[in-house]
Formats: sequence, structure tokens, C-alpha cells
Amino acid sequence: MSGMLSELQYLRMHGCGNDYVFLDCFRNRAPEDPAGLSRYVSDRHRAVGSDGLVLMLPSDVPGAVARMRMFNADGSEGSLCGNALRCMAMWLHQSGRAEALFQIVMAERLIGVQIVESDADWRRAVVRIDVGRPAVLSTDPGVRCCVREQTLADVQVPGLVGSPLHVSLGNPHTVFFVQSIPAVPFELLGPRIERHAAFPDRTNVEFVEISGLSAANAATVRVWERGSGETLACGSGACAVAVAAVAAGHLHSRLPISVQMTGGLLRVLMSEDLELQLEGMAEECCRGTVLWPRHTAD
Repeated sequence: MSGMLSELQYLRMHGCGNDYVFLDCFRNRAPEDPAGLSRYVSDRHRAVGSDGLVLMLPSDVPGAVARMRMFNADGSEGSLCGNALRCMAMWLHQSGRAEALFQIVMAERLIGVQIVESDADWRRAVVRIDVGRPAVLSTDPGVRCCVREQTLADVQVPGLVGSPLHVSLGNPHTVFFVQSIPAVPFELLGPRIERHAAFPDRTNVEFVEISGLSAANAATVRVWERGSGETLACGSGACAVAVAAVAAGHLHSRLPISVQMTGGLLRVLMSEDLELQLEGMAEECCRGTVLWPRHTAD
């Protein structure tokens, strides 16, 4: 075997600590093996370190400013990533490629974007994105149609409140309401549930404490992300938690729902027809060059 090195210019951005390596594919050619590159750059000891890789591409869809492709740390491609979308939206706006209202396409879905606040000097912004409606999973009325009770008889979750609820936002989420997140053996249960036989395509896992039906209308969440392990935040996970919490009667849909994740606060807004919006910070933290070792057969 012989090898060669490619030098790739990157940006590293995060939404509430959920961080990705971003490649500007407007000016540079997209990598031929993004899955392999994602596995490489995500290594926090031998490369840049991230929860995955994002390709920022020119749009091939009328009405959209750009296309986004996101790859998890294990190389699997994601179908929705609220935090990465907000980061890319900030970059598009601050680099002059988009105004304050525009659309990004991801996995054939047009996603509306609003730049709520922008500070180009500090390369950070508050961004709101249109996540859309959750998938219909049952014939129940109202928001209950968007959840499915999920029985996992061989999984014991300490302090479980009610049944786990499964929600699909184009990617799968399984939400566990618990009395105490610290009492949950997170590192054991996260990967076990992700790869449980009940989920042939695996699932994202959220453990949730509810603050109660108060003016706060808030939940505290710890996330095990499909394909990446524990992440400090998950945008689609925040939306899934909001849907499940309203369906279970823990929170109100008519008020903004505050979702406190390990890395920061996200807000979810739900309309009467179940359209979801996600709002939160996006920040750029560094730029640089990563050496990408490519191996070829002699």
C-alpha cells in the first residue's frame, strides 16, 4: 500500500456544544469519501475532533440557497441535524451568501431559516429553523398521533415515568421521561437502546426530566445520538422531546418549550397544526487545515 496526503481547509462550528467540521464546497470540490473523512476528522485524539462532518454545497434545488449533507462520527449520513443547520445558516448569512430569511435543502427537505440575531465580529448568531411536522405514527387525535409507545421489556431504566415514546422527525428518536437523569446509567443504556432489536435502523435516545407544568415550560435532557454517542446537544432531539412531552401531558404546546441540554439551551415552538421551529445559538470556534491521509493500492 502507498499513501498520499490531502490538505483540507475547514471550519469548526457548534450549536450548544454539538460540534461539526464544516467544509466549504462552494469554493472547493466535495470529498470523494465523505463517510471515511467524517470518521477520520471526528477523532478527538488524532484529528480535529467533532460529532461529525458537514458538507456545505451549492443548491441544486430551486428556491434553496444551499444544500447540506451531514455525516455522523461513525460515517453514517444523517437526514436531519438542527444544530448543524443553524451553524451553516449563520455561515451563509455572515459570508454574504444569504439574507436573513432563506432556505437550505437537506435530504430532499426544504428547510426555512431565519437569522434572529447575528454578530459577525464574534462569528455567532441566534438562528431559527423550520423543522416541519413530525411523522404520523398512530391514529390518535392531536399531537398523540405523532408518538408511539415503545415497549422495551428487556431494558430497565431507573425512575422511568410512563412508557418510552418514539418520535420520528425524518430521523428516529426514543424519549424516556425519568425522575432523575443522574440516576440513569447513561453510558450503559445509551448504546444499548440505540442498537436495540426494536430499532433496525437504530435510534437516537433522550433521557428527560420535566420541570413540571409551570411558567418555565421546560425540560432537562441528556442525549445519546445515533452514530455519534453522547452529544452536548441535539436539535432534532430537542424537537422530539417537545413533541413527546406535550403528547404525554408534561408540557404545554401553546408556550415556547425550553429544552436544557448539557451544552446549552434550545427553544422549540409548536403551532396548532404541529409545525415545529427550533431556535438557538450557533457559533464558529476555529478554522484550520486538516491533513487527510488517503491510501491507495500499489
